[in-house]
Amino acid sequence: MKRLLLGEHREDILNTLDLTLKHWGYRVLAVPRRERLNKLIRDTAFDLLIINADWLDANHATLEALETCIGKGASLMVLKSRETTPQLPLPHQLLDVPVDIFSLFSAIQQHLEKHPRKNMRLALKLPGMICRHHQCQLGEVLSLSTRGLFMKTGFRLDQGERFRIVLPLMGMKEELELSGKVLYRVHPDPKNNYQQGVGVGFVDLQPNAAQLLERYIKTCFREEMSHRRGHHGWHTGALTQGEEDTVLRLPAPMLWETPPAPPQPS
Repeated sequence: MKRLLLGEHREDILNTLDLTLKHWGYRVLAVPRRERLNKLIRDTAFDLLIINADWLDANHATLEALETCIGKGASLMVLKSRETTPQLPLPHQLLDVPVDIFSLFSAIQQHLEKHPRKNMRLALKLPGMICRHHQCQLGEVLSLSTRGLFMKTGFRLDQGERFRIVLPLMGMKEELELSGKVLYRVHPDPKNNYQQGVGVGFVDLQPNAAQLLERYIKTCFREEMSHRRGHHGWHTGALTQGEEDTVLRLPAPMLWETPPAPPQPS
């Protein structure tokens, strides 16, 4: 398991990033005080360090420790602050605050994974309507990204086959009708816990549909992280004045409601 050091004094950023990175399967050591940083960098082998920019400005001891750590193969990402734009003599990547979840996912994949995933996928259970050959049938979407999805369906679909998908974006009072293409099929087997379904890539996705999908995924992700925060007893209340730069750049959570009725078969 990849090991990360997260150094940040802004509590909301620290808690949110800590929870998000652990949700993605990484081992995270979150440090809220700068005084502990140098010893941890020297004594522990990290694969990635994410550190507040203010903690690196003109701090030669920290820079020396980081240089040694990077020399052993670690990567460095620096969280921007209002006060400081660091000029570091070390290879690093700057992260804007608030942090965009898609940009963070892409950066983490590039730094830590041998075979980086291009798109962040959201696990969920969402009804979806498949329409082909003038017939429509309900299916269940189990994962979703801005480029495709995986779903269970009673239709027998062949690899490469194209069809229409209707998705009710629950909680947003929106419905998307998309064109999809079967990229692969999964057959039930003991090795995959008898999972079955098709991997679908979106075809000719229009910009407005892509933006709506991105917004929906961000909203669902925020809902999931808010639930996990509440489960761990972390603060989930409304932001106070001056806190707008201390959270992930996600839209406000939506109220879940009954999805719109699917279209009737023609």
